[in-house]
Amino acid sequence: MNQSKKRRKKKRADMLSGDNMMKTAYILGGTIVLTVLGIVAAAVIYNKDDSATVQAAGGLDYAAAQLDVWEGEDIPPADAFLYDKMRPLVAETQYVVMPANTVGDQNIAILMQLLDGTTRTENAVLSIREPVIRWELGSDTTAQELLGRGYESATLSQPLDEFTEIGSYPVTVLNNGKEKEFTLIVQDTQKPVVTFQDNLSFYVNQKLTVKDFVKSCEDMSPVEYNFSDEPLTVTEGIKDISLIVTDAAGNSITYDLEYLVSGDGQPPEITGVTDMQTIAGIPIDYMRGVSASDASDGDVEVTVTEPEDFNIRMPGTYEIVYSASDQVGNEGEVKAKLTVLPSLDDVSKLNSADVFRMGDYVINNLKKNTDPSDTKAFARAIYNYVQEHMFYSDNKDILDWQHAAVVAMFNGYGDCRNYYAFSRLLLTCADIENMTVEKEKVEEHENAHYWNLVKINGAWYHFDTTPRFDVSDFFMWTDAQMDAYSSWNGGCFNRDKSLYPPTPN
Repeated sequence: MNQSKKRRKKKRADMLSGDNMMKTAYILGGTIVLTVLGIVAAAVIYNKDDSATVQAAGGLDYAAAQLDVWEGEDIPPADAFLYDKMRPLVAETQYVVMPANTVGDQNIAILMQLLDGTTRTENAVLSIREPVIRWELGSDTTAQELLGRGYESATLSQPLDEFTEIGSYPVTVLNNGKEKEFTLIVQDTQKPVVTFQDNLSFYVNQKLTVKDFVKSCEDMSPVEYNFSDEPLTVTEGIKDISLIVTDAAGNSITYDLEYLVSGDGQPPEITGVTDMQTIAGIPIDYMRGVSASDASDGDVEVTVTEPEDFNIRMPGTYEIVYSASDQVGNEGEVKAKLTVLPSLDDVSKLNSADVFRMGDYVINNLKKNTDPSDTKAFARAIYNYVQEHMFYSDNKDILDWQHAAVVAMFNGYGDCRNYYAFSRLLLTCADIENMTVEKEKVEEHENAHYWNLVKINGAWYHFDTTPRFDVSDFFMWTDAQMDAYSSWNGGCFNRDKSLYPPTPN
C-alpha cells in the first residue's frame, strides 16, 4: 500500500516538473522573440526619418566618413563620429590609435562595442583645419554651414552680408559661450556671365566698342573686357572675334563671337557751310543754311566747334569746324573761316548772310524762354528785346537797312531807322511775316520815319519800336489807333494806305 502510494506520488511530481519546464520554455521563447522584435523595431524607428542614417540591421556604416575640427580645439572623442541615430546601438567607442593634434587630414580607425555584444571597426578621416573660413562673395551660404558640425548655433562678430569686397578679414566666432578668432576669406571663384546684344550686325567703317557686343554682365566684382584683336569693319562679311572677360578676382572666361559687317560706310554729307564775318563783339549763329544728311539715317545733327583760342571780341581769322555722325559712327567734317572785323567802320564788308547770322543768334536765345509757335507772344518778345537793347539817338546814317540793323546792335542806340531795321532783322529771322512802312511827308522839312507791319494770326498790325515821350509801346496797333495818334502829333504816322494791307478795325 505504501509502495503504491509512493509510486503515484512520484508520478504526479514528475508530471508537475514537466509542466513547469514547458512553462519555462514558453516564457524564455517569448522573451527572445520580444527582444528580437524590439531590436528590429528600434532599427526601423531610427531609420524612418533620415535616409542618410545607416541601418543597423544592414551592417552598414555607423560613423561619418570625415569630421572637421578647428586648430586649437581638443581632439573630439571617438563617439563624435557616430551618426546620431546609431548611438543607441553602440555601447562604447574608442580610437584604435589616438589621433595627433596637428593641422591636416589623418586616417583613423574607430572601434565600437555594440549593444548586441559584437565589435565593429570603421575607418574615417579626422581633419584639423586652420581657423580660416572661406565665403563666396554674395552667396547664400551661412556662417554656420561654413563652420560645420558643432557650430549650428554659432554667430560671427560681423554678419557675412556686410562684407562686400574680396579680401581677408579677422572675425570672432561665438559658439556655446566660447569665443574663437578666425580669418574670414571673402573670395570670388565664379567666372563672369555675359549676355550679348541680340543683333551683332554692324556697318562698314563703324567704330566698335565692347558696348556694341555686350548687353550685360553678372559678376560679384568689377570686370575688364579685352578683345583678342581689334574688331574690324573695313570690309563686308562675317567676322570672328574673341572677347576675354576677367573679373577683379582673376576669374576669366573667353567668348568666341561672330558678327556681320554690311551696308553703309559713308559719312553724312554736310552742306551750306561758307566762310563768315562779324564785327568784334557781335556773336553769330553758325547754322544758317547748314544741314547734314546721311544715306541711311536721313537728316542728322550738326555739331560746331570753335577753336580753343576763340574770342568774339578779338579781331582775327578763326577756323570753325562742322561735324556730323550717323548712327554707325561714320563722321563727316567741314571747316570754315570766321573773320572777326575790328570795328564798326567795317560794317559795309558784311554780306546779307553775315547779318542774318547775327539776327539768328538773338532769335535762338529768345526761343529759350518763349515758344516761337505762339506768334503773338514771340513777336512781343522781339518788340521788348529791341527796346531793352537800344535807346534813341539821332544817327542819320545812309546805309541800307541790314547794315543799319548791325549799327543798332553794335552801338545799342540809333534813330527810328535803326529801330525799324533791328526789328525787321529779328522778325525776318523768326519767320514772322513783316513789311516796311515809311512816313509820307507833306512838307519837305518834315522828319522821316520808318516802322514795321507784322502779320500775326492772319491779320496785319503796326509794330513801331521807336519810343516817344508820351507813348512808348506801339505793339500791334491798328490803323485807327495809329491815325488817331498821328492826328494829334503832327501827322507822324501819315502814309499812303494804298501801299499797305489794312489792319483789323
